[in-house]
Amino acid sequence: MTSPKRLLALAALPIVFLAGCGNDDSKASKSSSGSSGASASSNASSPSSSSGLSAPATKGNLDDVKVDTKDAAKPIVSIPKDKLPFGTSSTKPKILTQGSGKTVGDNDIVKANFVMVNGTTGKTIGSTFGETVPSFNMSDNNNLPGIISTLKGQKAGTKLVVSLPPKDSFGAAGNEKIGVGANDNLVLYMEIKATDTPLKEAQGTTKDAPADMPKVSVPAGQGKQASITVAKGAKAPTSLKTATLIEGNGKKVASGDSVAVSYTGQIWGTSTIFDATAKHNDGGKPSVFVIGKGQVITGWDKALVGQKVGSRVLVVVPPSEGYGKDGNQQAGIKGTDTLVFVVDILAAN
Repeated sequence: MTSPKRLLALAALPIVFLAGCGNDDSKASKSSSGSSGASASSNASSPSSSSGLSAPATKGNLDDVKVDTKDAAKPIVSIPKDKLPFGTSSTKPKILTQGSGKTVGDNDIVKANFVMVNGTTGKTIGSTFGETVPSFNMSDNNNLPGIISTLKGQKAGTKLVVSLPPKDSFGAAGNEKIGVGANDNLVLYMEIKATDTPLKEAQGTTKDAPADMPKVSVPAGQGKQASITVAKGAKAPTSLKTATLIEGNGKKVASGDSVAVSYTGQIWGTSTIFDATAKHNDGGKPSVFVIGKGQVITGWDKALVGQKVGSRVLVVVPPSEGYGKDGNQQAGIKGTDTLVFVVDILAAN
């Protein structure tokens, strides 16, 4: 079974910040070939045998790393040629600006920008500055472990550089696709914009759904699968329909926000749950993606923007607002299938 987290990570989050492809794709994602964020890895050096080292470099000093922020929207990170190959034996951060905002926790979603440089070649691998990418999900095990350990305990507003040895980045395999060899150290510049801790489940004021909408029951607890009942013989609507089952008390979701959600998706007129947070093999952790920017199906973009964090939303999506005439073969969704989703909005930033 696949999930929104993985397809959106592959489609929208530059691959330079992911340790591997993971085990879940997305049914709510439009496709696995999304355009946003693609440029963040487009400047990667060609597949590299650059390291050619018998062991990773370990004589790096973060004082040698230069960060030019004259153009705040396009920071430039550089390492002097005479300091290459650059590397450290352990993950080492250096705070450039100490933030005063909320502290990043184990399960937070973190809005941050990154520039990544290959410490062996000195070449920039990728950047998220100027890109619309999901917030960094601290609970996603597919992320580079060195980034996780560095972000944890930092405060929003902090700017820093960090050196990641191979064991804390792509490991012995490296990442040939983006030009990272097995012994290549990574150097990152990070700007932490915001951090939010997702709710465990929807919470707020319960509301009654319209009589012509499916009936919904959701067990209490994190990432629980909803029970969705469509009245026997009920005709699927031809336009998008939404109902707020629980109205949250949090901020309103805006277009371009990253949202953390748990959800259940079912095909109208069947008992087929084609995807659900509860089915993912990560313990029902929230999925994180950008909303309102075409990175998920149109029905989700329209239904979730303007909702409040804490809300539970029932969404009925006709084919034209979902996967269109081609459907989604991987998910078992035909081009004529109407979809029913129950979505808990757990955080947004």
